[in-house]
Amino acid sequence: MSFKHLISLAATGAVLACSASPAFAQGSIGGGVYAGSGNGRSTTGAAIMIGSTAGIPLVPFTLGVTGFAPLARGGGYALTLDGTFAASKTDAFGGGYGVGQFGNAASGGTLTAFYDHRLAPFTTLEVRGYKTMAAGGGTAGFIGLKVSL
Repeated sequence: MSFKHLISLAATGAVLACSASPAFAQGSIGGGVYAGSGNGRSTTGAAIMIGSTAGIPLVPFTLGVTGFAPLARGGGYALTLDGTFAASKTDAFGGGYGVGQFGNAASGGTLTAFYDHRLAPFTTLEVRGYKTMAAGGGTAGFIGLKVSL
């Protein structure tokens, strides 16, 4: 390795070391409107969502865990591990997988996809869909406000 390559590697390492920020963790809580179906039954009503994310500020990707609970009778639940990609300073989208059950249908592996739009600091509008993959599994949709803590 030449001296020139060694200097380039050292400079690159110094820039990365100086610009690297510690990982961050953030919690959130949200509420909104829910609609779901499963086992030939439909429900609508309010729902709550609680989440936690962790990421590295230099990378526009975070991982998180989200708990979702419709407050409607026969609403169900979901607990998913989510990945979020920040497409811009105001928009993010992502998906995840976990367990869930909606509308008294079978519980099982559950997929989720979502879109977040930042309305104000610490406040986003979230649109989220769920699909339980078990035979006869249910589906759910959510739109609401999410506040980061």
